[in-house]
Amino acid sequence: MQTTDEILLKAIENKDRKAFTQFYERYNRTVLCFVLSKVHNKDIAKDIVQNFWLAFWENPRILRANKTGCVKVYMLQHLRFRIYDMYRIAVPETIPAEDADIVSSLTSHENIEKEELLQIVRDALKNSSTLNQNAFWMRLENIPAKETANELNTTTQTVHNNFSKSLRTVREYIKKHYPEIVTMKLFVVIYFFK
Repeated sequence: MQTTDEILLKAIENKDRKAFTQFYERYNRTVLCFVLSKVHNKDIAKDIVQNFWLAFWENPRILRANKTGCVKVYMLQHLRFRIYDMYRIAVPETIPAEDADIVSSLTSHENIEKEELLQIVRDALKNSSTLNQNAFWMRLENIPAKETANELNTTTQTVHNNFSKSLRTVREYIKKHYPEIVTMKLFVVIYFFK
């Protein structure tokens, strides 16, 4: 009979290395695949996973088992929050337009007029929700996330999530419809915010 997660958690709290190894072997692949599916970058995923396992060893109480003794649901939720934390650190509270300089990085390289590029971005976002569009444009106008959230009657986290989602949408749209303007600089700028 397989040892339940709940039993393993109690043993890990007592620094039982065998229990930790068993738990690790049970969930390492699940954890890595889950994080990789969210961040789409092997190096970042490996860092998050390594930090998770270290934090878990130091404090196994970051996880808990559900009624059936399984920890998977809580573990994946914990990882989701760690990924959000990573994005919050990567995307400052206020992104000055000159730092997110998507427009000028393209226009200087490909001689695209600013209005043409703005139209491309508008086209990319035309099927996005009003909330996504408003969060995107307000953040590009250097409006702090907290102020944007108040204006849009939502949370700061929702603003961050919608801004990231909009950047991803724009990046994918440009790659698909305008591959000739996807420069290395554009890729780096947009990739940083994904």
